[in-house]
Amino acid sequence: MNDRAGRIAAIVDAMKANWDLPADCNEGELYTHAEILLDRIEAGDDRPALYAFLAEAQVKTLEMPASDASDRIVDRAVAIAAT
Repeated sequence: MNDRAGRIAAIVDAMKANWDLPADCNEGELYTHAEILLDRIEAGDDRPALYAFLAEAQVKTLEMPASDASDRIVDRAVAIAAT
């Protein structure tokens, strides 16, 4: 995947596939988290830092219960960023 917007959209798709999103969650909010996640991956953050970032977003920002779904999303996002 050569374009940044495409990578971000693919990460958003991973979020939608792995999270049971609240009804009031909008696409823009997910896009923002995906963009920040991609920025952090590109900046070289290690997986533990990425896991912690997305887990915090899951619980505090999106107000969803803690789960390992954020780890699966990070793993997918790292693979997407490598393409």
